[in-house]
Amino acid sequence: MVEPHYDISLAPFTQYNIGGTAREVYVPSSADELVEVFSRIRKSGLKYFLLGGGTNVLIGDGYWDGAVIITRDMTGHNTFDDHISCGAGLSSSKIAEIALEHGKTGLEFLYLLPGTIGGALAGNARYDMKNVSDVFLSAMAVHPEHGGRTFAAGDIAFDYKFTSVVEAGWVFCEVSLAWRDGDPSHIREAMDTIEKNRRETHHFDFPSCGCVFKNDYSRTIQAGRLIDSLGLKGLAVGGAQVAGFHANFIVNTGNATARDVLTLIEKIEAIVFERTGIRLEREVRLLGMFTS
Repeated sequence: MVEPHYDISLAPFTQYNIGGTAREVYVPSSADELVEVFSRIRKSGLKYFLLGGGTNVLIGDGYWDGAVIITRDMTGHNTFDDHISCGAGLSSSKIAEIALEHGKTGLEFLYLLPGTIGGALAGNARYDMKNVSDVFLSAMAVHPEHGGRTFAAGDIAFDYKFTSVVEAGWVFCEVSLAWRDGDPSHIREAMDTIEKNRRETHHFDFPSCGCVFKNDYSRTIQAGRLIDSLGLKGLAVGGAQVAGFHANFIVNTGNATARDVLTLIEKIEAIVFERTGIRLEREVRLLGMFTS
């Protein structure tokens, strides 16, 4: 039985290092345990939300009088000649490292991608124009009301920042990704290049959630470039600041609150709309309780 932890600060479970206290936190390590947790929460009537690696989320500063399910303990994996099967809580970057250890190529783009593979698949994450859906084979998922099910690649519709079964309430527990034989020296070189690029662009200097706003590819609008063109780099509210290295990042400079970040998001949206008529669409998800 998965027992809850009570009155837990959520800040350590997010990339922002921001978040209030939750009444109950569950950390299942398998699909069966997740089914059990959903059953318990359903009987209690508690509100709940899920966290993987805590990327792409902003959790409010207030007390969350509900439950939080954290999937990061689902970390088992099995390797095969043509694919890897791994728990949804395994970090995306760790999967790239496992591929390197086995001399397998095709997953280098996952290296240093923040968060878990379950979250990456849920949001169809990408790096250098390669999407997680490009290497996806199958997944076992759990629904709060319908139990468990295995999905093949053809069962799921993917788009930019979109995965259909996640929109329908399914939670990934195990994911299978394709790989193939490769030259370890070439794989290592590709991963080194990714690390060099990320460090040179200062992505790890301050806590952030990654990109705050979605790009609009239908109109060839890149949110970061648009925000930058309006001179908003460095704009700050409290401890939250538009990053100097990328205008679509809002960083926690050390003491930011969720309210600081949300106020800055709203300020950016208002300025962009006032000056361009464009309404930005948020990529970051707001969870928990926000105080005024």
